[in-house]
Amino acid sequence: MLRTASVAAMSRRFGTAASTLLQRASTPVSKRRVNDIYQPGIPIAPCPKVAASCTHNPCVCSPSSKKEQAKILADHRREWPHAESIDAHKNHSLFTWTAHDVASAGAITAVRAEGIYFWDQNGKRYIDWNSMAMCSNHGHTPDQSIIDAVVEQMKSIPYAYPGAFVTPVRGRLCKLLADICPGDINTFMFPSSGAEANEIALRMARLYTGRHKVMTRYRSYHGATTSTLSMTGDHRRWPAENGATGHLKFFDPYPYGFSHGKTEEEITENSLAMLREQISYEGGHTIASIHIESITGTNGVLKPPKGYLEGIREICNTHGILMVCDEVMAGFGRTGKLFGFCHAPSVVPDIITFAKGLNGAFLPLGGVGVRDHIAAHFRKNNVAIGSTYNSHPVALASAYAAVQHFLEEDLTGNAARMEKHLQAGLNYLMDRHPSIKQARCVGLFGCFDVQKNTKGDFIARVFDPLPAPMIKFKKTLLENGLFTMMRGHTVFCNPPLIITEAQIKEAIDVLDKSLPVLDEAMEK
Repeated sequence: MLRTASVAAMSRRFGTAASTLLQRASTPVSKRRVNDIYQPGIPIAPCPKVAASCTHNPCVCSPSSKKEQAKILADHRREWPHAESIDAHKNHSLFTWTAHDVASAGAITAVRAEGIYFWDQNGKRYIDWNSMAMCSNHGHTPDQSIIDAVVEQMKSIPYAYPGAFVTPVRGRLCKLLADICPGDINTFMFPSSGAEANEIALRMARLYTGRHKVMTRYRSYHGATTSTLSMTGDHRRWPAENGATGHLKFFDPYPYGFSHGKTEEEITENSLAMLREQISYEGGHTIASIHIESITGTNGVLKPPKGYLEGIREICNTHGILMVCDEVMAGFGRTGKLFGFCHAPSVVPDIITFAKGLNGAFLPLGGVGVRDHIAAHFRKNNVAIGSTYNSHPVALASAYAAVQHFLEEDLTGNAARMEKHLQAGLNYLMDRHPSIKQARCVGLFGCFDVQKNTKGDFIARVFDPLPAPMIKFKKTLLENGLFTMMRGHTVFCNPPLIITEAQIKEAIDVLDKSLPVLDEAMEK
């Protein structure tokens, strides 16, 4: 009687759907069986009419009929005209870092690549003067050994859950990296990107030390996740700052607006003194890590002055702080050394992060390398981080073959040998074009800064949108067959590590031909 009254009351108050649920819940236990048809627990209102809810007709929320599926597949298996591909891109994808419509309007449609070159849909050839995003270190033609390794891995075991399985290629790649990395950096993890690698390093540092604060520099970039953007020092961190805590910034040896001194020794001494002062206020015992790019990347390609990395290492030792070097851009030969920190031979960081050069960006992959004392801790304690694609076998296969090819072809040595030719080319441009304020390179990691007047004022701040003369210069470079990246007042010169002396000259000639655009824009 009570149950009947309850059902009636529910029906009056909440409607038929709710009373039906109560009736189902009241079904005697003996009449319910394992694997009965699943019963919902929350009544759902019927969908509105298709026209009122979406633009798809028939409704795509329902399974497509075989006829509809065949129609979709036929459309995607035909030859697509270029215009249709572009329309699909404009309507169904989004660019990174900027408004889609702005980026899309100037995007190049790349359809083929080989060596240091790529071609657009019209057959126009471009020099890749920036290794795309400072990552195509092998150029755009993967060695056949890399292709074969990927194909064979796809055939054998294309995926394995990293938290419960190991694959042969994972062990072999770890051993190869242990064989070539400096010091006792012998243990590795493999996320999918440089940002994830820096996330892991951050998590490890905090867990290992039991401390929360992390120090990074203003002229830095460490990735696009919430934590790594908070670690980042440049303007890209601004949208993410409310999402993370414990991030402290300190000044670089080479600030934008003032100088720490006139000599490398003076700059090092003053920079480290300022850092020691800041640590004394923060409390060295509260800081988990000092996390730096060994050679600053997109904030200006800045090699630290003599003694600076050694000084950071000494400060970390004094306070029990972990030294973490972000080698995502500088690593794997870009600077003419295996890693950027190798330019300070006595320095071995506690943790290194890397990505781009590990496999030449042929597949998404990042890495974290740790010294033995860090590894020993996490063999007994939870590292507290992971992801579905960590240590993905196919990506690791590409890296295992790529690192071997990298060693066989001596790409690090080529970067070191080509440095003098890149440097000579940049000197040639500086002599001929007053718009260049200064230029620098280490290995094949280079750039030049553009000034707007003979007083040496930058044409723009680094966080400003490209000014009109720089936009025109970029367009002129593309018209003349050269692609590179620019930020504010900086033009990057980071070609693939396979580049030759003749190809460097070819690129310098294009820059020489295009730079009058900036010379003419200088203030009189």
